[in-house]
Amino acid sequence: MSTRVLTPRECAQQAIAKLILDFRLWMQAETKLLSRWKSQRFAYAVAEGRLVNDFNAMVDSYRKKENDVPMLLIAVQQVAAPPDLSQVIGIPFELKCTIPTDPLKRKVHLRTEPRSYHVQFVFLANDPDSANAFTSQFCSYVRLMEKRRIMANYFLSPDVRQEYHLTIFDNSLYPDKADLDESNLVAGLVEFDLAGLVPRVVAGLPPLYGDEFSDVDDPNGPGNGSDKTPEAWNVVVEADMNKDEPGPEFTRLKADPITGERTEEQVQK
Repeated sequence: MSTRVLTPRECAQQAIAKLILDFRLWMQAETKLLSRWKSQRFAYAVAEGRLVNDFNAMVDSYRKKENDVPMLLIAVQQVAAPPDLSQVIGIPFELKCTIPTDPLKRKVHLRTEPRSYHVQFVFLANDPDSANAFTSQFCSYVRLMEKRRIMANYFLSPDVRQEYHLTIFDNSLYPDKADLDESNLVAGLVEFDLAGLVPRVVAGLPPLYGDEFSDVDDPNGPGNGSDKTPEAWNVVVEADMNKDEPGPEFTRLKADPITGERTEEQVQK
């Protein structure tokens, strides 16, 4: 049974879910409701990204499936504008490399795209102390440098995934409370932005959705579900090191492209 390929936003949601579980272990329960949340089987429910800022719609969507509180609702929405260059710099050109997680170590052409997401946590409770404690402790948690960076495991091919960092920006962290129509519920709100690089394999691996296209004009393209073979890499077989520096000799490195054997010799100038 093949694994469903997740979109970059869904991969980011997975990374945020792991962040929530780690925070739940780190958090200290200062109310009975928070103690219950730390130990209950399900810690969070995912709302659709389009419901960001529509808190009542998020609660209604959750109520159609479950009614238990406490519960953390999360919504992740991609930001249309790319992150600032001072935050994340992508690689728009094609980089020749191999993917560490690829068992076949195929030569690929890779580029990366900067992307940012807006995240909302809505913690549903029936007392304000629990809701406020959640938002306060989560803000303290994220201010730890080692907690601001999480790993998103992106799909590069249906059978190859690779982890890339997502960084939470501390200046985007905004705790608040959400206004709900239900009088018996209170909601603690935490909003923040995170950004990172989304990898794109241009050639060298099978396409993510090869079966959904039919580009008959390109036999090597993704239209027929086959991977496009990259051009052969240039190989350096001889290089002079530090030849322009003062001194009577310099180092010459040689490599055999067939056997991989490397030699080093000192050459007089």
